[in-house]
Amino acid sequence: MKSTKKIIRLLITGTTVFALVAIAQIFGLFSWIEQKAYDGRMQATADFFPPSEEIGVILLDQQSLDWAKEELSWGYPWPRESYGKLVDFFRRGNAASIAFDMLYTEPSLYGPEDDIKLGEACERFGKVVQTVYYSSEDSAPLYPVEPIKNGAAIIGNVTSSLDKDGIARRNRFYAKNTGEPGLAVASLILGGDLPDIDSIPKAKDGTMYVRFQKTLDRYIPYNAKQILESELAIEKAEQEGTTVDFSGDLLDPAMFEGMHIFFGLYAAGLFDICTTPVSAVYPGMGVHICQLDTILSETYLRDSPLWLTLLLIALASLAGCLAGGLSKQANTKSILIQTIIFLLISVIFVAGNFAAFIPGLILPFGAPLAALVLTFFATILETYLSEGKQRRYLKAAFKQYLSPAVIDNLIENPDLLKLGGERREITAFFSDIQGFTSISENLTPEQMTSFLNTYLSEMSDIILSHGGTIDKYEGDAIIAFWNAPTFQEDHAKRGLEAALACQKKLHEMQGVLMEITGRPVKQRIGLNTGLATVGNFGSKHRFDYTMMGDTVNLASRLEGINKQFGTYTMCSQSTMDGAMKSGCDLYFRPVSDIAVVGRKEAVKVFNPMEKSEAESQKSAIETFREAYALFQKGDFQSAKSAFEREAEDPVCKSYVARCQKLIQNPPEKWEGIIQATEK
Repeated sequence: MKSTKKIIRLLITGTTVFALVAIAQIFGLFSWIEQKAYDGRMQATADFFPPSEEIGVILLDQQSLDWAKEELSWGYPWPRESYGKLVDFFRRGNAASIAFDMLYTEPSLYGPEDDIKLGEACERFGKVVQTVYYSSEDSAPLYPVEPIKNGAAIIGNVTSSLDKDGIARRNRFYAKNTGEPGLAVASLILGGDLPDIDSIPKAKDGTMYVRFQKTLDRYIPYNAKQILESELAIEKAEQEGTTVDFSGDLLDPAMFEGMHIFFGLYAAGLFDICTTPVSAVYPGMGVHICQLDTILSETYLRDSPLWLTLLLIALASLAGCLAGGLSKQANTKSILIQTIIFLLISVIFVAGNFAAFIPGLILPFGAPLAALVLTFFATILETYLSEGKQRRYLKAAFKQYLSPAVIDNLIENPDLLKLGGERREITAFFSDIQGFTSISENLTPEQMTSFLNTYLSEMSDIILSHGGTIDKYEGDAIIAFWNAPTFQEDHAKRGLEAALACQKKLHEMQGVLMEITGRPVKQRIGLNTGLATVGNFGSKHRFDYTMMGDTVNLASRLEGINKQFGTYTMCSQSTMDGAMKSGCDLYFRPVSDIAVVGRKEAVKVFNPMEKSEAESQKSAIETFREAYALFQKGDFQSAKSAFEREAEDPVCKSYVARCQKLIQNPPEKWEGIIQATEK
């Protein structure tokens, strides 16, 4: 039922986001991001397409200007007769066309004859494109002067088509009002290789997307100096009746046969600058050259149809819902995994978007990405609000009994909160206040409440901070364990360190507690490590997460046995061994080999302590080792004498009394083991 409700919520979220994003896409609200994404794809893929070998670019650059000034005494502007010589050169080479990206709207400074010579050269070739310019779509056209206009085979529109942000991404085939072809179309008309315009993919406004080269240098451009030098050499050879040696710097016109030639300005301060997807400073002539290249190479770009756009938005909405709604829990680990999945989907989407751009399909970018992001974060938020509420409730309910790590484990694994147990090695902890009955008899209910709350809170905080699970409180007693339900390899070490920390904290609290009790407060702690059954036990409607088994019983016995030896913290050898394997830096003072009530086998028990404390008891510990060896051999009189040397030490003192009893009542069979007579 819970899964069904979540699926319904995800479907509602995904459908809502899809509808909103689809409407926004239809109304063009993603236009800006689509344009920027288009520019990014154009920049990234421009180098994938080699420039057409059918296009030649001739530039009037600074080198050409310097040469003309030095060799021919020409300042700028050059006489237009010079451009006529360029036309003659390409006529000799039988070029497919030559387009001038220059405006001759004013008569030549060199006189009317200069304009006539250029017009005649153009007419002789019959494949020259001269330009018309519109400052805006509604403005009057600026045509060349009559001699040049009449000599041109065709007049081409040099005005680029710009988007609202001033970037040229597309270009028209023909001028919108007067119908002149653009430079690219005009060149193709003259070359006789214009394809069916209707077959070329177009944008919604009838323009075509231009696939740009990163720079015009990719066309291996020539400059005007090279062409003029070559043409002048040819003319000189014709006058002298000789031939031209093209092995040096001179160019053979034949190398341009069948090519579409573009001529334009490229010197600083002369050429017009246009912003394109690949550069903010791009020669305006480059727009027409790249349009021609796109047509010749048929590397067209086309918008995706509406049905595909809507499908991608729907798929992105679905992907975002799946990525954000995969986890059942709203926690850091789950969100991290979901974020990684989200990022992978995003990378796949972006990569697919770029990959589709190469063969010419312009997939929508902003709308699907928005749908992906919105559905992902919406489902994450929805999960947090619904599941997070339960998480916060569980934390509040269990924080008094379980460590934060254990609570997180339960939240992430709700199956733990059901009836059933498992066999697992744990470290069990039992603590009890010495003489609590006599303490409680002298306290009012209010004092008792204050005392227990203060004591239990401090001890519980220490146990929880060491990763322990508090099983239950029984009056003043605290029962806890480690390594369940969360696995902890160092559980024995954790339990021992928590026990010593509790004893230290109790010592620090004596002043506060004695104000309530009027007497010192001491606690006994027992720890044991071994296999136990842990899990939820009780009824279907009420159960506790607890531990059971012989390991638990022994820990409880060790807590009580402390009073037989005058100790306050006692652990079994299994706990010591487990702690030592985990790098525990404590000292373990041997206390006894004792058979507790309910067990036949003897257990080696130890008094764990900080090494500094062990150093202060060094004499008593050494004496105990010597005396205990005699005790185990059955030499009770010698052992008693040895123990009496440290009669102030609680453990040695307990053995003096024990030896006296054994001397008075010698055992029939002695195995060196003490039999515990109390639980």
